Amino acid sequence: MERRKKRAHMVGIISILFLAFVVTYGASPALTAEPIRIGFMAPMKGPLAKPGEDLLNGFKLFWKQNGLEVGGRTVKILYADSACNPDTAMTQARRLIHAEKVDLIIGGLCGHVGPALAQVSRETGVPVLVMPGADELTKWDIVPTFVRLSVSASQIGHPMGDYLYNVLGARNVTFIGQDYAWGHGLTLGAAKTFKEAGGKVAKILWTPIGTADYGPLLASIPTDTDWVVANVVGADRLRLFNAWFNFGYDRKYKIAGGYWLHSDALFQLDDKAVDLIAQCNIYSAGLDTPENKAFVKAFIKEYKTVPSWMAEAAYTMGLFVKETIEALNGKLDDKMAFVDTILKVKVNAPRGPVSLDKYHNPIQNVYISKVEKVNDPVLGEIMINVPIKTYKNVSQFWTWNPKDFLAGGPYKR
Repeated sequence: MERRKKRAHMVGIISILFLAFVVTYGASPALTAEPIRIGFMAPMKGPLAKPGEDLLNGFKLFWKQNGLEVGGRTVKILYADSACNPDTAMTQARRLIHAEKVDLIIGGLCGHVGPALAQVSRETGVPVLVMPGADELTKWDIVPTFVRLSVSASQIGHPMGDYLYNVLGARNVTFIGQDYAWGHGLTLGAAKTFKEAGGKVAKILWTPIGTADYGPLLASIPTDTDWVVANVVGADRLRLFNAWFNFGYDRKYKIAGGYWLHSDALFQLDDKAVDLIAQCNIYSAGLDTPENKAFVKAFIKEYKTVPSWMAEAAYTMGLFVKETIEALNGKLDDKMAFVDTILKVKVNAPRGPVSLDKYHNPIQNVYISKVEKVNDPVLGEIMINVPIKTYKNVSQFWTWNPKDFLAGGPYKR
């Protein structure tokens, strides 16, 4: 009996000491804190479903590599289909915030979805970190809790205009531009720098997303055009490619992709794509750096396909989120502290060094790429984009003073 009393007494003492330790030093955050809830949005149906899938896969790969844990807390990701539609995106974002209680929202993809997500961020104060490239969101219509982590549309348009005139020697260009927010900034940004260099724009041919037949549009290219520049998205990339060669336009004009032959489209194309200028963009799968080689290898192993720029952008979003949450020791109650911290983060991403300007947009390299055929140990013979020129540390304001650029207002078609 006496022995039992002593044992009970010792257990009581140990329990009290353990409780005192927990109160004094705190339990492990990973064991006691609520999970960090991240809402991730991408188009999962329609003409941009394939880029949306790449976006999802890039983000999933990042968190698979990092164990769904950051800042001493577990991470829970809740997915939603933006449908590349502003109304749907706004409804889904509000659901994620009000019903699912997410701490932040990531994704988007489609340029015209950006303003809808910015509106939700404005009304709720929840940080929204986006792909969409609608220029005004990080220039004329800045929302304090809204940050772009990919690229603004004209940011990759501007270098393309310079490359056309100063490297390709183009003098009279016809642009094919997708008729929505992303296509406007992209195409008009390239046209601006091309004209400022001394070039002439023969014509800009606007086409809606989902154009089924590119024959009539190609027939309206002015005959004195020396280069055609393609800025199209989703399934339109394949339709334009097929129409270009099927109707013999490759024998009439030279063509370059400003935004055209991305990695997620190349597997659907034949060898006529080889040696074409594919894109002017922030990422190219053929980039020869240790960070990118590791990323491409891991992505191919996981998904049996080459990562597109959308996949890399989502992966890099994960890098920014992880660095920010770690700097805050897992505390996300103060939403503006989250934004202030992420604006100071610098990462060495697969695409290269990335930092953010005070307008909430990345400063980063932009690559002109062409299509090459290579042998991959997993996929065999494939086509990929390989950089042929690098524009370093490109700002969304190109080489202009931000104040002067902003005074000119948004690009309007």
